[in-house]
Amino acid sequence: KYLMDLYFNANTFYDVKNHDSRITDPEERITEQVEQLSIALTDLWTAFLKPAFDIGFNTIMLYRTLGASGVTYTTGYMIAGFMAMRYLIPNFRQLQKNEYALEGRFRFVHNRIIEHTESIAFFGGDEVEHEVADGRWKKVADHIRSAQLETLRFNIFNNFTIKQTPDIVAFALRMMYAQGYMNDAAILSDGGGSKVSSGGEYIQQTVMRSFRSFGEAFDLQETLGQFIGTLENVTDLMYTLEDLSAKNDNSARNPSLIQSDGDIVFEDVDIVAPGNICVVSNLNVNIKPGKPVVVTGPNAAGKSSLFRTLGGLWPIPKGKIKRPSNEKGVVTPKEVFLVPQKPYSVTGSLADQITYPEKIKSAERTNEQEAALLGLMTLVGIPYLVEREGGWDAVAKWEDVLSLGEQQRIGCARLFYHNPKFAVLDECTSAVSVDVEEKLYRAAKERGITSITISQRLALEEFHTQELKMGDANGKDGWALRDIEN
Repeated sequence: KYLMDLYFNANTFYDVKNHDSRITDPEERITEQVEQLSIALTDLWTAFLKPAFDIGFNTIMLYRTLGASGVTYTTGYMIAGFMAMRYLIPNFRQLQKNEYALEGRFRFVHNRIIEHTESIAFFGGDEVEHEVADGRWKKVADHIRSAQLETLRFNIFNNFTIKQTPDIVAFALRMMYAQGYMNDAAILSDGGGSKVSSGGEYIQQTVMRSFRSFGEAFDLQETLGQFIGTLENVTDLMYTLEDLSAKNDNSARNPSLIQSDGDIVFEDVDIVAPGNICVVSNLNVNIKPGKPVVVTGPNAAGKSSLFRTLGGLWPIPKGKIKRPSNEKGVVTPKEVFLVPQKPYSVTGSLADQITYPEKIKSAERTNEQEAALLGLMTLVGIPYLVEREGGWDAVAKWEDVLSLGEQQRIGCARLFYHNPKFAVLDECTSAVSVDVEEKLYRAAKERGITSITISQRLALEEFHTQELKMGDANGKDGWALRDIEN
């Protein structure tokens, strides 16, 4: 739960995948490896408790029977065997970490195939993908084979040291016990040989139990090494999330992000993408309410980088940004709302697709609210979805059920539901017809939503008052601003 709280604090889940290279598989560590760590900790504790108790008990019994010398010989052998095996013990910790890394890369190949099955099948890319998957699998198999060989070598020596050689030690201690009665005439004359024999047998069994318990404890080396490897992975994730979470907690006090009640203002801002690639320098733009702007430029010109910087997702190395935000300095959907080209399909009901990130429970949703939602669906031209999908409470994998055009209209309905001051429209109407596109922009204007449209070309000029051109062709700073005459 602690890791989940850190992961979902502010934008930590975004930063760990986009701004930080320390952890490449946070989703696997926070799910599978945390579970494995919990199970291993329970198993390790219970498995170690029994041999530890047995070794302690048997040592006491040996001391009472043979004195300090018997305990010294037994303990000395155990320590000598332990020191010898230290040179043969594989680094189970590192082996486990390497196995996690290789399995993660192998899993990534299959996840990518699942995500792009249609394209791969259409282009006949099965042989190429098969070759890539085989290459990743070969690395996993080679690692497992090497680890098993190291484990086999360790187990052979361990079996010899713990289960075979101890017979000699036990026999020697038994003889030492018997020799203590060689000059005892009372024992010999009264037929006390049976007592000596039974005592020697007891000593031998006690020694063997001690070594067996020692062997059980030493066999935990592999389990302990794997446990430590998993623990390091999980703690590395925890330290990284704590670091990123602390930075996000301080982002509200970032002097580069200033709260504003009205305009969005960029003052001498450098937009730097991950990898320290500066896409725009000294950006000075003032976007006033009711004065929509269209941002144009070729691919990789920094258009989408603009809203990432505006939303605080990317650091600002130079300049200041004033934007509407709440009292904590966080941009909320009521101030600035993003509608991407492929809207995020929420896990939930049809109603949740419109209200996200808000969620209205079915039992609490009123008829008036459902009528308002239907009005928004009618506005964007998809009221039929309610009946077709089985009502507002229908649940589906919406990114597969809805066409791209329907998803884009859902995104616009979501925009109108929250009715923000500003809307960043990142080519969000590319899959709808021109007349529908005009209708949606007109509806946004009527509701007082100031659009910041991102597009590769100038379009719908009548709905914008300024054009922000981005790209190397627009001066040394990579941008230029002009008024649009309507």
